[in-house]
Amino acid sequence: MGAFVDALNAIRLFFTENLGLKASALGIAILMFSLVHGAEDMERNVYVGVVVQPPPDAQDMILVTEIPDRVRVRLKGSRARLNAIRQENLPPVDVKLKTRDEPRYYFEKEMFDLPTGVSVMQVVPPSLAFKWVPRTVRELPVEVFLDGKLSPALEWAGEPEVFPETIEVEGPRDVVNSMRTVRSMEVDVTKLEEGVVQREVPLVGAPANTSFEAQTVLVTLRVQPKMKERVLSPLRVDAEGVVPRALRPRAITARIRGPQAIVDALNPASVLAIVNVADAPDHKDAVRVPVELRGLPDGIEVLELDPAVVTVLLAAAAPP
Repeated sequence: MGAFVDALNAIRLFFTENLGLKASALGIAILMFSLVHGAEDMERNVYVGVVVQPPPDAQDMILVTEIPDRVRVRLKGSRARLNAIRQENLPPVDVKLKTRDEPRYYFEKEMFDLPTGVSVMQVVPPSLAFKWVPRTVRELPVEVFLDGKLSPALEWAGEPEVFPETIEVEGPRDVVNSMRTVRSMEVDVTKLEEGVVQREVPLVGAPANTSFEAQTVLVTLRVQPKMKERVLSPLRVDAEGVVPRALRPRAITARIRGPQAIVDALNPASVLAIVNVADAPDHKDAVRVPVELRGLPDGIEVLELDPAVVTVLLAAAAPP
């Protein structure tokens, strides 16, 4: 039992005797470890933006090779210095081209603005390829594409209208010159109703290295009830204003057009062919008078009358 008590006292003395000295020693040890560990070299990847400055002789040219927005840079330096680098604070590297005939540009380690003691081990990609082609600008018509069909009871009242009708296209000369139109995205028409509909429609994406002056167009669609033509024949011609001696011809044919439902329901007996001879001169025996149709429902259009003018023979004048 005495030996156990002595052991406990020894342990207590180990942890409590010269406590301040031991704490100081522990702090110094931690500080030394941090200094030594922080001074060790290590490597780290960062991403640096790239800004390309076109050469003076490329004003009328366009770059057709894909250039990355940033490059990956492998850095080497002390842990403390690398950890202190904030990627968002690294300035972009300027790629200054001297001439458009320079096909490739190689990154130099000295181009990167880095803290003292930090070196560049690797750049990915190590170089950039450049290809310049002639630039051109053209005005091209916009082509609207419709998807689906209208309801069977409806039809188009005209061709789709688009604003603007043309779009300015800029890009490589060979690509732009091969284009004939600028296409819109498809417009779904299956649920359209009668009336005028306007929609802002995006354009199909431009080809590579090509741009449009606008990304959308305004499309106007006009929808009306399905129209139908019908021939009404024969229609008896009657005179108004005086009682004629005769009408020649006595009947005509009419070709009309209107909404299908109205045209199909039209009763020809309700349609009157009238010539008004109230103003006919007394000294003439015959006059030619245009025929007028009456009794047509609203929305019905008269396309043709055959004949459109009839001869009215007036009654003979009474003897003096």
